[in-house]
Amino acid sequence: MESKTHNLTDLGNRLALLSMEPRVGKMVIWSYLLGCSRSSASAGVAMSYKSPFILPPNNMKKVANGSRVALSRRSESDQITILHSLRAFETAERKGSSAAREFCRKHYLSFPTIKMIRDLKSNTVRELSVSGFVDPNNAGFQNRNDGVSAILQAAICAGLYPNVATRQKGDVNFSTMTNKKAKVHISSVNGFRGQALYEKCQVRKGDMQFIVFGELVKGVRTFTMSQTTHLHSPLPIFLFCGNLHARGSFQEEGESGDESNSYSILSVDDWISFRCPSIVASHVVMLRKRLSLLFDKFVRTTSLKDFDPYERDLLSTTCSSLVSCFEEYNAKVTSRHK
Repeated sequence: MESKTHNLTDLGNRLALLSMEPRVGKMVIWSYLLGCSRSSASAGVAMSYKSPFILPPNNMKKVANGSRVALSRRSESDQITILHSLRAFETAERKGSSAAREFCRKHYLSFPTIKMIRDLKSNTVRELSVSGFVDPNNAGFQNRNDGVSAILQAAICAGLYPNVATRQKGDVNFSTMTNKKAKVHISSVNGFRGQALYEKCQVRKGDMQFIVFGELVKGVRTFTMSQTTHLHSPLPIFLFCGNLHARGSFQEEGESGDESNSYSILSVDDWISFRCPSIVASHVVMLRKRLSLLFDKFVRTTSLKDFDPYERDLLSTTCSSLVSCFEEYNAKVTSRHK
């Protein structure tokens, strides 16, 4: 909403036509630029409806949790886990109703719920079309990165922010932007024993661990987060979220005045701050400004055909950087488990 006129912005007008919660709708719009609109639209529908996973009996809980972790394919994301479940359900359904029901029974899924999520996707496609966007299921530029977890993670973060929490080495609980202490809800795939976000934080001293969440609920002793995604890199926060600032150009004590040795502080909403080489900070700030302008243009026009080669190259560079950071994290995790 415009601060002076109190009229809806272009983004507000687009989101008003969608039956999704505004943050989820923003996630879907960003996904067109990032190239994962098919996955994001499906995840958005699932986030706007109830979870398809049923509560198993206590004696079957370990098996049910293991089944869900398998469906997650190490994504550490409830949204991506449901997306994988939905696609596997649709594959089973093509073999007949009995095969679909057997799939749900085996993976502790509610057949009516996941069927409803599948059916609601057509409503979302219709709403996006009314708002001027192309069909998110069509092949093309809006789905060039479909199935790439790093890109879908970035879209989730771009939409759900400021629903982000952090913790440091040795911490059990996370800290939200409003300094609330929270833990992952036991219904989340990240809340199962053996998952990285269930255990104490194991990052290196000085590093931070990030989680994006859909809902924060006050419990008896602490807050709990549901619909969670482990954000493997802070880069999506710097590129798509809040207000980004770069402060200063400092030198380490005893170092020469060489510009290559200087560093700056990157901060988002004066909350998340990172020290990085000044040249990297300037590149991130410039990339962020250009992405913001491109997002505003897309929200106004809803057209991907109007992007010139320079703008497409900008998005390609952004997505390559997101994937590189994601792969670097996975390489570190793999080396720790060897």
